Amino acid sequence: MKADKLLGLLGMCRRSGRLTVGFDAVTALCREKQVLLMLAADASPRTVRQLSFQAGETPVYRLPLDREQIAHAIGSAKPIAALATTDPGFIRALHALLTSPQEEESRYDDQISRQ
Repeated sequence: MKADKLLGLLGMCRRSGRLTVGFDAVTALCREKQVLLMLAADASPRTVRQLSFQAGETPVYRLPLDREQIAHAIGSAKPIAALATTDPGFIRALHALLTSPQEEESRYDDQISRQ
């Protein structure tokens, strides 16, 4: 369920024009103060290393999605490994989703066990 929400949120972010895709465009945003940097789960080690270096103190989130899933969610024909957004609303929503300790399934299981 978390992946579905993440895919939907990335799609909305792209349709609103607030999502930056591609390594070069994302590294250009690394100098921004409010930016959320994301990498696909299957991004190459070189891409991970280079973006982490460019990001400096800014955290880089690894998405639980591969490049093909991301491309499908945002309507791209090419696989996408690097993403970023500077929109404060999307940053809050994505950050909350990416850092939530509980999955929806575990919350659902807890509710069932209490009944």
